[in-house]
Amino acid sequence: MLRGQEPAREFSVLVHELAHELLHRGDRREQTTRKIRETEAEAVAFVVCQAIGLDCSTASSDYIQLYRGDQDTLAESLDYIRNIASEIIAAITSTP
Repeated sequence: MLRGQEPAREFSVLVHELAHELLHRGDRREQTTRKIRETEAEAVAFVVCQAIGLDCSTASSDYIQLYRGDQDTLAESLDYIRNIASEIIAAITSTP
């Protein structure tokens, strides 16, 4: 993570990295390409940020395009993205 980023961007990067950990550990890492892994992680970060009111849409879109992610990649990964985004949203919005 780069120092001096806005807090919203730092949060997005942290969610992206957490998504990698939750989505791409074990056998699934070997079963996916870097394009798929990066697209999924950034899509999760986008969904989580949107859910809590942070606008990271341009940065997320640019990042996904950097790795040549596209509509087909997102569609094929939708269940994974939805499940992990839901898990993270539930964790950060639950009250102890």
